[in-house]
Amino acid sequence: MIIRPATHSDVDRMDEICEAAKAAMRSMGIDQWQDGYPNRACWEADVDDGFAYVAETDGGTVAGMFALVTNAETRDPEPSYGEIDGSWLTPKANYAAVHRVGVAPESKGQGIAGMMLDFACDKAAQMGLTSVRIDTHADNKPMQCALQKAGFIPCGVITLVEGNDAGEPRIAFEKLV
Repeated sequence: MIIRPATHSDVDRMDEICEAAKAAMRSMGIDQWQDGYPNRACWEADVDDGFAYVAETDGGTVAGMFALVTNAETRDPEPSYGEIDGSWLTPKANYAAVHRVGVAPESKGQGIAGMMLDFACDKAAQMGLTSVRIDTHADNKPMQCALQKAGFIPCGVITLVEGNDAGEPRIAFEKLV
């Protein structure tokens, strides 16, 4: 398994994995990613911005994807993280934000989410950042489990400030790198 920057030729597969994740969450009664986000335009923008990564099997199949937003030098990587009902581990630190984590249905249970999260943390550390932050829906227990297994600490609740879900709460996690 390798993790590499995504290219525009990966976007079809990323969108396919995303649609499968939406369907899985819908079947579990999780009201996350059910309003058109993320979508193909989002993945294209992530690739253009250099934020998109994919996990690729030895056979060349994309098995997972995520965005690692690391533009702390120009603005906070995630505007929704400005205020938290709780406390970040590093309130004033430069951090990376991970978004849009997805694993192909046929690849679930193989530790791919953990590998991608570890990669994100290693990449953030190489960039001299202090931590990695991520959030998820309160009902998304599989993601919460994956985050805690990867060493992320629940820090409180944030409120999304942008996009279709603006105003919605999310559980926020952070890991020191």
